[in-house]
Amino acid sequence: MKIALRKKLACLVILGGILTVMATGFGGDKEPYKLPDKPKEAAVSTFSEYMNASMSRDYDKMLSLSDDYRFKTDQARLHFLEAQGTPIDYRITFVDDSDPSKIVISSITKYADMELPPIKYILAFEEGTYKLKMRNVVVNMIPLSPDYKTVEYEPEKVDDSLEDNFNEF
Repeated sequence: MKIALRKKLACLVILGGILTVMATGFGGDKEPYKLPDKPKEAAVSTFSEYMNASMSRDYDKMLSLSDDYRFKTDQARLHFLEAQGTPIDYRITFVDDSDPSKIVISSITKYADMELPPIKYILAFEEGTYKLKMRNVVVNMIPLSPDYKTVEYEPEKVDDSLEDNFNEF
């Protein structure tokens, strides 16, 4: 009876230790990141910083404010950003902050030769700050087509051909 009781106690101690490690984030020395007091305002601020950096072609700022799963290297990301058109203005049309760790901002972006329809951008709270999560978006800008200005969001996947195209600069 004593041996069975000791085995149960040992199992409980081990299980308790595992749960403690899991609850403290496998290290215990890091405090969990706390969401800002005003998550909506913080996410909108990050988005605005990114858009202003885009309009002024501040690539370092754009890279620091975003996370892009589509590229394996920052060099390819940088070349991709350099190849993009420069927006001249933007307007936030809607903010969904129902999940403060993943805020969605809809925005209309204006370029010299066109204005895009509202596009949804995701700002995820990671490591104490909001980051703009980049993704593939397809916008139909063919004026005579029946689905003119429709927006499609492609699933997240690394596109090696995209990476290869922008590594060769």
